[in-house]
Amino acid sequence: MKNIHNHIALLFFVLVGGNTHALGQAGDTLMLGNGFSELAVNSQLAFFSSDLEIDADSAIKTFRKHPQLITKGAPINFGPVNGYYWFALPITNQSDKTQKIVFEVRQPHIYRMGFYEVRKESIIKFPETGIHFKFYDRPIPVSYFDFPIEIAAGESTTVLLMVHHINSLTLPVFVLTEDTMNQNNYSRNIIWGYWFGFLSFCALFALIASLLVKRLIFFWYFCYIFSAAVYGFTDQGYGFQFFFPGLADFAAPAIIQLSVYIFIFLIKFSQGLLETKKHLPRTHRILNGIVYFCVAMIAAGIFMQPFMFKISIIILPLINCVMLTGLGLLAYSGVKAFFTNRIIAVFYLVAYSTLISTSIFTIFTYGFGTFQYFGPNPVLLAYFFEAMLLSIAIVILFQRIYRERTELLLKVSRHQKEMYQNYIDGIEKERIRIAGELHDDIGSRLSHLQRLVRLHGEESLKTSDQLEKIIQDVRQLSHDLAPPLAHVSGLVPLIEKLIADVRQSTPIDIKMQVHDYVEKLDPQQIQQAYRIVQEALNNITAHSGASQAHVQIFGHQNEFHISIVDNGKGFDVNHVNGLGLNTMRIRTESLGGRIEINSHVGKGADILIQIPYSRG
Repeated sequence: MKNIHNHIALLFFVLVGGNTHALGQAGDTLMLGNGFSELAVNSQLAFFSSDLEIDADSAIKTFRKHPQLITKGAPINFGPVNGYYWFALPITNQSDKTQKIVFEVRQPHIYRMGFYEVRKESIIKFPETGIHFKFYDRPIPVSYFDFPIEIAAGESTTVLLMVHHINSLTLPVFVLTEDTMNQNNYSRNIIWGYWFGFLSFCALFALIASLLVKRLIFFWYFCYIFSAAVYGFTDQGYGFQFFFPGLADFAAPAIIQLSVYIFIFLIKFSQGLLETKKHLPRTHRILNGIVYFCVAMIAAGIFMQPFMFKISIIILPLINCVMLTGLGLLAYSGVKAFFTNRIIAVFYLVAYSTLISTSIFTIFTYGFGTFQYFGPNPVLLAYFFEAMLLSIAIVILFQRIYRERTELLLKVSRHQKEMYQNYIDGIEKERIRIAGELHDDIGSRLSHLQRLVRLHGEESLKTSDQLEKIIQDVRQLSHDLAPPLAHVSGLVPLIEKLIADVRQSTPIDIKMQVHDYVEKLDPQQIQQAYRIVQEALNNITAHSGASQAHVQIFGHQNEFHISIVDNGKGFDVNHVNGLGLNTMRIRTESLGGRIEINSHVGKGADILIQIPYSRG
């Protein structure tokens, strides 16, 4: 931006200058010969700046009459600007044929741009363009700003370019043939399509991981990579064409806001990956403070946009300095993390050393205009490289979290099985104790009482018969409570005997079938399976009112199934949760199996037990 003296002088020359359109020695003349394809022309541009908007005639007068206001050789990176810039370039066709060339500004985010071609005493004005014009509304429908020029052999012309921009200005200018322009655009679209697709894939992977493991770090990584993809898409000029076309006038600050969003998500992701809250609490708090500052800047840019525009020359360097500080703290955190999580830290340091170095270079290049560089955006290349490395780190982290959760679930499962086993062992011990008491104590005393009754004569025979029934019931109860001889007879013979015993005491028709069953259970499994069937049959005889029941045992790959079906009155599974059913569930789960109980009122019951064979 010129000082006040130059501004007053420029305004004076605009008002009183002559009417001729000749630019004189506006800049170094560009000579086009045979075999020409593409030339960078910043060094040959002449330019001046103005705080006020002027027309092409006034700009030509300034170039012609007032060389003290003209600068020869335009930089590529101007740094923060807020005003109008006029550029001039004389071109001469030294070839032996007409040249159809393109004047190209490789910056897709210019706020406003006017292009003129000055030939002798005439000015050819092209339609004004800028970021708010869709591709198909530009002189050539591409993401850069391209202007077609045709120069006959031996002829000359002068191009005049007006640029109105706010915030950091990068203005790389090229002159090239139409064929070269088409080839460049095709290659560029292919490259950036692959770039955007790869980052989108990484973002989708992180989102799925966040949904699976419910860890916030994967969500921050998704936000970070997705924002980087949107930033790159927008940096190349596509964002305001396809993602948010209604915000074209917000282009320059939107690019800055996207950069700040990426920086915020980078900090939050890094805090989780490097566990700064645990290992570096002071650094963690400082990084949080930087995040709060960045959020405040974004909010101010949204709700105080005119004011932020006015002080953008102050705000932009401040934001850049804060981001540099944050990047430095992230580098420090990565180095410290090497001592707590070496594998993750190595991937982080390699990835972010690239990102930090390119970010610093980019801030000084585009934010301050320190370096005159124009080429592929180094930050976008760093995003691609780090996405590869960090995705590997995320996979390692995902595997570690999954392994830890699996181990925890196994511990919980083992503990649960131990609890079930202890519970069942307690039941069995109590059954054995009660069975022994019934047989050795109660049974013996009842037998002795029966002998005493018989000594009193025939009138005591009825009483003796009643005692005999009680003695038989006690013996049967003792038999039921005692553990089955699993190591002698196996599961199928035990259940067959159980069904035969039940048939003697109930009118229910109980049938049994065995299919593809292989006897390879250990005694513990046989005992528990026997108890499950015993409990089911007890429930049928006591509560179902059934006339028929069917027990099936069949083998299936690495497990065996027991199906118990009756045609009784049924019950509501959601409202019946008795001790017998709970005991059956506990016994099944203690064997690592599954139990399904299906029943409806008036439609009987169907119980399916699936138990794996013993291993080893």
